[in-house]
Amino acid sequence: MAEKARKLGPAALLMLLALASFAAAAVTITNITEWHVQSAGTPPIVKVKGADVDDNLVSVTTTTAGDGTNRTIITIKGYTGDPTKYDEVIKICNKDASKSYNVKLVYQGVLSGGWTYVKYLKLWLGEAGPLTIDGTTSEGESIGPVTVAPGACVSVAAEVLVTPDAPTGSDLVTVLVDVVSTP
Repeated sequence: MAEKARKLGPAALLMLLALASFAAAAVTITNITEWHVQSAGTPPIVKVKGADVDDNLVSVTTTTAGDGTNRTIITIKGYTGDPTKYDEVIKICNKDASKSYNVKLVYQGVLSGGWTYVKYLKLWLGEAGPLTIDGTTSEGESIGPVTVAPGACVSVAAEVLVTPDAPTGSDLVTVLVDVVSTP
């Protein structure tokens, strides 16, 4: 009997190890889901040129980036040594006839250049703001939300302070500020 128990001991141990390895094995189950992507057309929130756009001191253009996203490019010029403010660089408009949207401006960071010659860029969204953007501003800082009713627009004002020793004729700093809207 003792000999039979000795033979069963290693066999039982091997069976326990085999069962434990199956129990510890990862199980993968694939549940197939189809995703259909369709175009809904242009978004209900759009950016349009403001009253201060003169294509000299303030210009606004649109383009499609390499990744396929729509980009609004705003160029503002500041007079060296004096704060230069524009009351309506762009307007953010709601084309939706039935729904209001909450809109905010969100700073996403510097794309090129630096803060050597630009002390700050301030942005207002209607009465909200300013959002002061400079070398200490953290990505994700924002102003708003401001509610834009169906068919209405809200103005975006901007102020810039350029240092007296700044060179002319080239971009000093380029920042990314997103317009984020939710119904």
